[in-house]
Amino acid sequence: MKPASRAVHAGRDLGARSPLAPDLSTAAVHVFTDLDDYDAVARGERPGYYYGRNSNSNREMLERAVAELEGAEAGVATASGMAALHGAILALAPKPTKIVATRELYGGTAALLRQDLEPAGYEVQFVDLTDPDTVRGAVQGAGLVVAETITNPLCGVPDLEAIAALTRERGVPFLVDNTFATPLLLRPLELGASMVMHSATKYLGGHSDLVAGVIVGDAKTMGVARARSARTGTPLGPFDAWLALRGLRTLDVRMRRHSDNSLALARAMQSMPGIARVHHPLLEASPFFPVARRLLPHGSGGMMAFDLQGGRSEVQQMINRLELVTFAASLGGVETTISYPELTSHRGLSPSERAELGVGPGTVRVSVGIEDPSDILADFAHALA
Repeated sequence: MKPASRAVHAGRDLGARSPLAPDLSTAAVHVFTDLDDYDAVARGERPGYYYGRNSNSNREMLERAVAELEGAEAGVATASGMAALHGAILALAPKPTKIVATRELYGGTAALLRQDLEPAGYEVQFVDLTDPDTVRGAVQGAGLVVAETITNPLCGVPDLEAIAALTRERGVPFLVDNTFATPLLLRPLELGASMVMHSATKYLGGHSDLVAGVIVGDAKTMGVARARSARTGTPLGPFDAWLALRGLRTLDVRMRRHSDNSLALARAMQSMPGIARVHHPLLEASPFFPVARRLLPHGSGGMMAFDLQGGRSEVQQMINRLELVTFAASLGGVETTISYPELTSHRGLSPSERAELGVGPGTVRVSVGIEDPSDILADFAHALA
């Protein structure tokens, strides 16, 4: 089955008289009449559900669907992308070790590593994962490598295939945040990653109406992650799982439109007034273009960024003049939004740390939606005139 068809059907086995749209099961607990039957279900030896924190049909459908799309054996759905990331790290590196992470890491991920894992004994090293020599040196002695398919907010694309080869050679687990690309544009497990995580709040859900996370990988590691999620109370609730699965059904058509629109806007912005630089991995002038063209031949999704001359005051003036596009501190919805990393995703970093990453007072991240591209371009052209 092609990926577009998988997105529509993954996670369910329909039979006669099955509801075409899945029922929503909000039950916190299920009734049993036989002790041995309960024991078998609780052990996972027999299909069924017994307690909402441990098992739920809507959550299970979402887990199966994302795992199928990513080419994984199993998945675990959690109450947020950060819960998924935390569960993934502890599943792959349960004891304090050296974690190598891309220096362009999402601010929330960086904060988790610095403020929660470092005090617990983990050593965190932020490196440029686009430099092969740097990666080769950093992986030596590491217990985990963490990368993003497309970095946040400047949309760099590390060579995941090369990094996976290095980590595999040294026996180091490799975790990839595939939120920006989704399994419709790239499947990191096929390149050699150990585990993939998603903030399903973003493109998988796609409608800015839920908060969720999903991790996928081999069945044994997912079993460890699922047990910890149940113990720590982070499983995804039924309704958010139901919404995420509904959003997943249109993922293919949305990602095609997101990809086309973002590239069209990036190209147009190169000649708009006041723009110092445009960040999009599939622009021919991007330093990431050769890798992006190889790893993301069908598009890179809706994410891009640009640097506005003049800084924060000019960003505010642009926001005041935008009519279609809105300022919102998230991404991946059907609507076009902008975010200001200095105050949102990277507010936890110092000005010098942001400057080192290339994030300045004029940096604006754009989550390009699925509106008519001419309307998106016209709104930015008007706001920047």
